[in-house]
Amino acid sequence: MRVHTIANAPNENRMSNPAKRQPNTTEAQPANASALDVMNRAPDPAWYMQEMGIEGPTIYQDDAPPPVKILAIGGTTSEKSWSLVPMDIALEKAHAAGADVVRATIYDLDLPMFRTDWKLEQYPPTLPWLLDQIRQADGLIICSPTYHGTMSGAIKNLLDMLIFLGWDKPPYLGGKPVALMAYGGMTSMGVLSGLTQVVRGLKGITVPTHIAVPERAVNRETVSIDDERVLNRMDEMVAELMRFAAQLRQPHLAPHIPPRPPVGASR
Repeated sequence: MRVHTIANAPNENRMSNPAKRQPNTTEAQPANASALDVMNRAPDPAWYMQEMGIEGPTIYQDDAPPPVKILAIGGTTSEKSWSLVPMDIALEKAHAAGADVVRATIYDLDLPMFRTDWKLEQYPPTLPWLLDQIRQADGLIICSPTYHGTMSGAIKNLLDMLIFLGWDKPPYLGGKPVALMAYGGMTSMGVLSGLTQVVRGLKGITVPTHIAVPERAVNRETVSIDDERVLNRMDEMVAELMRFAAQLRQPHLAPHIPPRPPVGASR
């Protein structure tokens, strides 16, 4: 299975050193706008127009649509996370069902804490890479470990950064279907409840089947899941995600904000 990840993204979208967060140098959108701007200002209609006044290009709009694209987000700040095992199995099932799949982990993204006063250009290039992957995706899988009865702070921090999709058309997740998974103990239902609320706030649609994967279901010797009940439920979840993604897919338009001239430059 060929899984697109940050590691095999184009060079301009990679971080040269994941341990050192560098300013973003890509032409990310929305440009020159902080999270506070996106929260409190209405976008300029001109940002969505081409030179001839026609609404700008979308990520895709073909007579014969491409395969469904599924983006999986999960993991922890550690390179190896057991919560990635169920996420990766679900992603493999989506790929086997015909989807193009992309994998984004908390460790690879290496994002700083969300700041409302920062512009997108101040974040590492992994954030605009993630935003573009969400724009292109037809459906998402989000898997969080269980930390004290709810989702991890790193997962919530990443989801907060999706404020930069607020000026997109449609905004945020734009009605995309999202499959939710939690890995952990008896309190993992709190993870699913919290993720449901956040996805709803981001204008996403959760698929009916949620999965709470107990720690004992993961075989740490074979790095797999042996529990047939969990695997069967995962089959149901992925089937729902694929069906919803095919039915709900729509063009996703990002704003194009022209760069601001340097301070003191003549207009």
